[in-house]
Amino acid sequence: MSGKPSATVQAAFGLFDDDSSDEETAVPVVQPHEVVHIVSPSAAPSSAAKETQEDTTQVTRSLYAPWDDVKPLAVGPIDLMTSFNGVGGSRGYVATRDLQPGTQVLVEQVYVPWPSDVDTADPEFFLATMESVLSRPDYADIMDHLGHLYPEKLSELPEQLLAAGREKYGPQVDELCKNFSELALVHDQVLQNVLAMQCNAFDSGVFLYNAMFNHDCNPNCVKFVPEDAGVEGGVSEVRVARPIAKGEQLTISYLYPREQSRENRQKNLWEQFGFECSCELCKRGDSVLPPPASATNDNDGTTPEMQDLEKVLVGAEEIIKTNPESAAAALSMALETLSDALEIVAHDHLVFMRIHKLVADSCDLLLRAKTERVCEYSILFLRSSYGLLELQRTYLNPDHIDLARTLNDVSQGIQLLLSYDPKVLLTEFPEWKDFRQASVVENEYRQQYRRLKRMYE
Repeated sequence: MSGKPSATVQAAFGLFDDDSSDEETAVPVVQPHEVVHIVSPSAAPSSAAKETQEDTTQVTRSLYAPWDDVKPLAVGPIDLMTSFNGVGGSRGYVATRDLQPGTQVLVEQVYVPWPSDVDTADPEFFLATMESVLSRPDYADIMDHLGHLYPEKLSELPEQLLAAGREKYGPQVDELCKNFSELALVHDQVLQNVLAMQCNAFDSGVFLYNAMFNHDCNPNCVKFVPEDAGVEGGVSEVRVARPIAKGEQLTISYLYPREQSRENRQKNLWEQFGFECSCELCKRGDSVLPPPASATNDNDGTTPEMQDLEKVLVGAEEIIKTNPESAAAALSMALETLSDALEIVAHDHLVFMRIHKLVADSCDLLLRAKTERVCEYSILFLRSSYGLLELQRTYLNPDHIDLARTLNDVSQGIQLLLSYDPKVLLTEFPEWKDFRQASVVENEYRQQYRRLKRMYE
């Protein structure tokens, strides 16, 4: 259907902006190491939120003695253990009581922010950060604090990674020691600081206490930037994403996006953080269903592999991030990737979540731009959001924050098509037999979204 959208359709575009009519704000998907906003509520807090407030009003106890002069902003019911076997640094957080989804466990100010004048993709990025540290009057304190991050000793790193680190950073570390000769720096101490930043890097800088969370590809906690962090950000908050028993370890994901193939996850974790992941998801694999019959083990070179498709996704995601006006190009790339992926991997493969997100985000941008292809993009938006929701429900806990955004998207997608042309909605989604049933489903998803949103407020 083409032509200029009607006034009704134009009004419906507001559905994609916020929930202001309901005095609520949409909860965006949590992306580990990325900026995510959650607005503090004006309404009465949920029981989980009340527990959070009681547990994190003041930070008076010590989580880690060497950092007592730089305590976090808030600490929940967690303790730092220093006797974990098989993990980098032998440290990690455990729950001091049973924890429910939404419970706040840590709020922290960035300790070493990344320099704004250096691209994070620059091979010398961490060296430039080290140079900025050495230029500060409190450089010695910063170096001492970084010295307690993994690897505390260079010998803790796998030989292969340490050798690569010495080759990559060694000459530049020598240059730094020469340029700051008045500080009488020790080469290996500077190298340890550089590698500690690499192994504990988050989106906006080094967070000392966040770095003590161990990794899981399907973690029980989520890390994000709270809404009240201000324009400059620099604050990290961690909340529980599924029920956690007393004494259980708390984990976050070191990767963004989380929805990467096992091969990609293992490669990225090894190259940046120096370990091989053996979490339950990595042991289980990226899917439960068998691959399609068209997929063969003997790739003749003409069929793309999942890692090839993931490279395309990276390019499309970069378009969305840096050039949203080209969302149509990103959508085309996403749909082509979806078609290729359906031919080579099982249809419950976790990377499909990433693809569905990209399709929905691209359609959202195009709809915001008041496109004339309202019907086409609305159908794609709803179909992708619906597919994403089904996959998330197989991988994530029912109270996971990621479900909140998707439930909201499905609800708003149904509303948009009901406003535009109910016949189109019922034709494209025959599981809803009439207008009333579609409205009931929309309301159900909206209520589920609100329930989750309250848990994380």
